Amino acid sequence: MHDDRTVEFIGLIRPSGHGFDLVLNTKYAEALEGLEAFSHAIVLWWASEADLKNDRARTVCRKPYVNNPNNVGVFASRSPARPNPICMSVVHLQNIDQNTATIKVPYIDTLPDTPIIDIKPYFPASDRVMEVRSPDWCQHWPGSFEASAEFDWEGEFH
Repeated sequence: MHDDRTVEFIGLIRPSGHGFDLVLNTKYAEALEGLEAFSHAIVLWWASEADLKNDRARTVCRKPYVNNPNNVGVFASRSPARPNPICMSVVHLQNIDQNTATIKVPYIDTLPDTPIIDIKPYFPASDRVMEVRSPDWCQHWPGSFEASAEFDWEGEFH
């Protein structure tokens, strides 16, 4: 393994008006070519607020959700407190301005000025799973991205 590997942030997520702007470094403007043909994308982002030594050493989360067991491993959670605080979100692409290297999305579950690691188009052929299994404690969660918008997520977290 090479210790000289680095991750370069490609932009920041900023709240704006009725949603969020994914503001990329202008050197990546050309990388947006063709993304407008997609309705959704996957955004990989760095949970910078959780980038603490103690959080990176964490291997177990203490009951992050109301209905789950008392402890779950970080790899069985979406907690940003993990060895590498890399998170992902599926976003609806509202507008892409290649001139300003900005993508408008209605919602993304990040804090302001969260660094963006990468953006990938959402491909149903490889990203959608029709038959999934999940624990009993989250069976009442919505079955789709669209249905999640109306769900009471605040009532699910401690």
